[in-house]
Amino acid sequence: MQNTAISTRALDLLLLLRGSEPEGLGRADQVSYQIETAILMGILAEGDRLPTESVLAGELGISPITLRQSLAALRTKGLIETSRGRSGGSVIRRQIELTDTQLRHKLRDTSTESLRDLGDLRAAIASMSARLAASRADPQNVAHLMDLAKRHADTADERARRRMDSRFHVAVSIASQSSRLTSAALQLEAELMTLWWGHAEKSSSQSILAQQHMAIVDAIKERDPDAAAEAAELHSRSETEYLIEQHLKLTMQAGEDA
Repeated sequence: MQNTAISTRALDLLLLLRGSEPEGLGRADQVSYQIETAILMGILAEGDRLPTESVLAGELGISPITLRQSLAALRTKGLIETSRGRSGGSVIRRQIELTDTQLRHKLRDTSTESLRDLGDLRAAIASMSARLAASRADPQNVAHLMDLAKRHADTADERARRRMDSRFHVAVSIASQSSRLTSAALQLEAELMTLWWGHAEKSSSQSILAQQHMAIVDAIKERDPDAAAEAAELHSRSETEYLIEQHLKLTMQAGEDA
């Protein structure tokens, strides 16, 4: 596979992931977590080449020594490969995939109240992002959203489809031209990625999600803030209800197996 330098957009999103890491981590572990999360979400893909150590350390606001510690941890996990020399650097080597067991346990152990709170926050971020995007999005933003919506509809693999949906939500926030909203959306999507277990969606559900995506894009394209906000909130609420439904099913199954 040909290695390609990551885009400015991907680097910007990687930087916005700062603050999403669990409390208590040292700086080197925080950076490792940022990069791992970017891989999990599909922001960084297999074959992507990271910036040089000096450039990446400067962008992240850390010392080259701290960055090398982070990269060493990622190499140990087999996520990156580093070569030296003028054409050297670190390249993403594999996609992170949480197992069904990991995802099921995390979703089962997350309370209904917590899921509802996450859904409320997501709906608030999504609706305001869509509202602002309807006023501020440029043609490139709209084209990117359209591409993500079509790729989500055409993707058969449920894991890839979930990553595409997450990227769609982040892209709406990017189109809002608000860095704070984008940062909030990105960090929330990173958390939600660990809750969506690999249960294949029914074709009817997939069709509904595709229609909801297109409703958001169409409203943004038509410069209709109210319609964009309403469509984005409906989409977020639908996905929250799906998560809660799956959580309750897993909880019941655990009780029956006990």
